[in-house]
Amino acid sequence: MGSGWVWVVVFNVVTAAAYLGIVLFIVRGLRRTGQLRNNRLALATAAIFVTCAAHHVLHAVHLLAGSDHHASHLGGSDAGVISIMRESMGGGIDIAVTASTALAGVVYLGLRRSYGPLLRSPAMFDDASEARYRQLAANLPHTMVFLLDPDLRFVLVEGADLAAEGYNRRLLEKKLLRETMPPDVYAELEPHYTAAVAGNESSFDWISSRTGKTFQVRARPLRDGSDRIIGAMVLSEDVTAEREAKSELDRARAFRDAVLTASPDITTVTDVSTGNLTWASRSLRSLLEGPLPDDLPPWHGLDRADGTEEDHLETAVLADDVDRLRTADRQAASLPDGESLTTRYRVRGADGETRWLSRRSTPFRRGPSGKVTEVLSVVREVTDFVEAERALERAALQDPLTGLPNRMLLLDRIGSAIERGELAGAAAAVLFCDLDGFKRVNDTGGHDAGDAVLVEVAHRLRSVLRANDSIARVGGDEFVLVVDAMPAEHDSSSGTSVGVAEKVAQRIRQVLAAPIEHRGRQYVVSASIGIVLARKGTSAQEVLRDADSAMYRAKQLGKDRIELFDDALRANALERAHIEQTLREALDSDGNCTATLSVVSQPIHQLDSGRLVSFEALSRLQDASGAEITPERFIPVAEDTGLITRLGKRVLDDALAMLVRWRTAHPPTSAKDVPVTVAVNLSPRQAQHVDMSAVVGAALDRHGLSPEDLVLELTESVLLESGSSMLRQLGELRDGGVGIAIDDFGTGFASLRYLATLPVSAVKIDRSFTATMTSDSTSSSIVRAIIALARDLQLGCVVEGIETTDQLDALPGSVQGQGFLLGPPAETPSNTWERPGVVQGAS
Repeated sequence: MGSGWVWVVVFNVVTAAAYLGIVLFIVRGLRRTGQLRNNRLALATAAIFVTCAAHHVLHAVHLLAGSDHHASHLGGSDAGVISIMRESMGGGIDIAVTASTALAGVVYLGLRRSYGPLLRSPAMFDDASEARYRQLAANLPHTMVFLLDPDLRFVLVEGADLAAEGYNRRLLEKKLLRETMPPDVYAELEPHYTAAVAGNESSFDWISSRTGKTFQVRARPLRDGSDRIIGAMVLSEDVTAEREAKSELDRARAFRDAVLTASPDITTVTDVSTGNLTWASRSLRSLLEGPLPDDLPPWHGLDRADGTEEDHLETAVLADDVDRLRTADRQAASLPDGESLTTRYRVRGADGETRWLSRRSTPFRRGPSGKVTEVLSVVREVTDFVEAERALERAALQDPLTGLPNRMLLLDRIGSAIERGELAGAAAAVLFCDLDGFKRVNDTGGHDAGDAVLVEVAHRLRSVLRANDSIARVGGDEFVLVVDAMPAEHDSSSGTSVGVAEKVAQRIRQVLAAPIEHRGRQYVVSASIGIVLARKGTSAQEVLRDADSAMYRAKQLGKDRIELFDDALRANALERAHIEQTLREALDSDGNCTATLSVVSQPIHQLDSGRLVSFEALSRLQDASGAEITPERFIPVAEDTGLITRLGKRVLDDALAMLVRWRTAHPPTSAKDVPVTVAVNLSPRQAQHVDMSAVVGAALDRHGLSPEDLVLELTESVLLESGSSMLRQLGELRDGGVGIAIDDFGTGFASLRYLATLPVSAVKIDRSFTATMTSDSTSSSIVRAIIALARDLQLGCVVEGIETTDQLDALPGSVQGQGFLLGPPAETPSNTWERPGVVQGAS
């Protein structure tokens, strides 16, 4: 068998055996996977391999049939044919071809594990289908596809992210799951894959240890055409971006929920067409603090299961405000994006009380047509705020102690009374009442007693009024009554209601005559009453001013009386108005106004040496016409109008500036020279100012002067009536070096008793004593006594009003003097003084 045909026989037998082995492997695989009847492609392939095997077997048999043993039984012709066949099939080419066929069969049989998994697919050996499947799997975005057999062996592995995750498709396919990954990863994934092979689907997130990406892994059973499980399909999708977005969204939602929970407000979304709530951050119940009444309509819009019972917010809205909310929704829907509308409305709270809510609404969602369909609103309770607003309104229009209207509301009521009087053909009357003796109540009983008296007086004054009349408190102890005139009540001769007003005034005096009791003590007060008729064409301010003038005249004429405003008072009121206007213009002047306010000085000399020791600053006011208005006329107006504070600061500044200029023009000639000072008068209102000491200190600092350069003069009555706050400030100024002098000393009451306790440095003897000291022994004795008292108390002493040489000669040289004889008021005080002749005229 060394001939070539023998090798052809051998190789044919080997090839046939390899093909039969392949057929056996295919049939066994089809039986194991249950595809023996269904996988026709695999059966056809097996049949082809059987045919090929049979062909090679027959070929070998034919070559063996030509042996000598068989040839003896054959005819000669047949033997010749076989001999020829052997010779033709025994060549080198035939041996090489047959050998390569055998080798291919053997190799193909050896690679059965490579195509074995495909036996489980009905499309076995369908290369086009597998290619399309692989292409589809490879192009799934961010997804890896794994097919596993029941043994958890990878049949197919595809995906764009395989390389990034460190997977090699060729190394994974045909390997078991446990062979491809670390034990910890296998322990995490195996239960899900096993469950899929068992028929259960699962989905879970898996974080790659290599890239840190998050994959959503979905494992599900893989079934054949008969719904038989033949493995598992695993899809691993990269959901890193989605998970990060979801996490960010969760954080945003958590933040939103935290903000909405912490906020005292409720955020709502309302359907504009129906007015119904479509969303709310929480319920109206939480906003109003407590369960709502049971008789409210059912709340709708959101789930009640969470215990909040979200509602149609308007279920508790008062009926009068429902239309307002509907209108507000429509108005908010018409606003441009970014703008909002605020609406206040009332609701019934859990306790049945009316509460106030404020809702700020803005367009939220638009329909396909672009029209706003929903508005977003922020709702908050503003009950306390509304009540505070109303309290402020009441405080602005109402006296907190008596509950009566204040000046602002009074002016409105006077204006209304004037208008009603015009319609009725009669004039209303205004009564201005100022209590007499009220200061004594505060002094003896304290402010509690004063408040009690004021409350009782208000009650009694109310009792004298008719239904249409009104009353107001306009000052500490000042009350104003507005008496409406009825057509039948007016005086036929004058067309006024004087008679009615006087009757009301008399009743006021009667009801105030009875003592007022408070904590076991009785207090008696009376009233000075001024009456004015509110005529057509006058303003409420003018009427109140005229009534005030009439009241002042009642005070001046003895108190506890009634005075009717007349032409004389009208002239006085006009004069006061003119003075006030002139004073305002002078204070506001920027240099262009003809009304002027200036400061002149009157010297104060040491009588024994004639040396200038100080000068008193005196204010002067001229109106636009150049007419001078004396301090006796404009100081009271400044006090009454509140201009005194500005006036005082202006005079103080001008006086200090004058002193600086004088010292610059008259520098000291020796170190022994005592610096000249300046004296400035303080009015009662200035002296009572809460920051008087600060104002004085600031003025001194502005002009670079020390406290010792200034003397403040206050009248005796102001010092005696001063309170603790004023005395404290005066004490601070005195301790700091500012001089405090009592002006017009000797004209007050009990001045000697309080003199030692007041923070003063000097006294000024009133000019009324100086004027009569040479003709009246009593006045002379008083002057000598005051000089001796000042000396004993180590106080400076200035004698005012020195106008004659007789007066000058009657005074000791140890005191200081001031008067027309020593120097009249001038813009610049004289530095020297010589004894002149007698000069007539008052200073």
